[in-house]
Amino acid sequence: MRGRLELQAGHRLIARRRGGSIAATAAGERFAEDARAILRLHEVAAFRLAERPLAGIVRLGLSDDFASGRGFTTLLAAFAQSHPRVELRVDVASSRSLLATIADGGLDFALTKRPADNGEGELLARHEVVWVAGRKAVPAPPWRLVLFPDPCAYRDLALSALHAAGADWIVSYTTPSLGGLKAALTAGLGIAPLASDLICDDLRPVPAAAALPALGQVALFLHAREPDRSPTTTHFAALLRRHFSRDGRAAFPVTGAP
Repeated sequence: MRGRLELQAGHRLIARRRGGSIAATAAGERFAEDARAILRLHEVAAFRLAERPLAGIVRLGLSDDFASGRGFTTLLAAFAQSHPRVELRVDVASSRSLLATIADGGLDFALTKRPADNGEGELLARHEVVWVAGRKAVPAPPWRLVLFPDPCAYRDLALSALHAAGADWIVSYTTPSLGGLKAALTAGLGIAPLASDLICDDLRPVPAAAALPALGQVALFLHAREPDRSPTTTHFAALLRRHFSRDGRAAFPVTGAP
């Protein structure tokens, strides 16, 4: 299959990295983006051809930072209001727990984050991860870290970067919730790694003068339960893609009706 695709595309789409792992080439990344766009158009067409209002149950799992992110709960509320015959069930848990639940058939969708953009799931977006502190805090080494418990993409990025830089640090505060993490930062209890889109008014990026190591990006993934989805879950999946897309262009409006 891969050889046939590469022959038709006229480019090498997948290459083997040093160490044996496999990754998409630049041409492969572009090909994958185009393929995802075609799938989204298919979903939009299927939705628009539906003659009946959406109905049924949609079960979504997500981690706390998704649940607390700007605009996401508003998106879910708008979907529920626009489609009163759809019962939306949301489960907030760790990524590891959510993946186990969707594998057991207990969820239709799960949203997860990982430091790298490889592995299972559909890549929705990448966000820069930055060091964050309370607005009035003056961070200095040894770095006091405010972290989510393991396993956590932010935690992995932070500890790997600090180890590689040979920095002095201690984990001074661990909390499972984004609200708890932000409260600890606002109180000046330390610094934390966070996606740039989660920075609120009480927080600020740690200045570059602190010379903390760069953290890179976190990848956002959508995991879907098989087999083929209903018109309701198909529409909901497209809505998630629109919300997290990098270019922000809508597949169709939140309040759209069939």
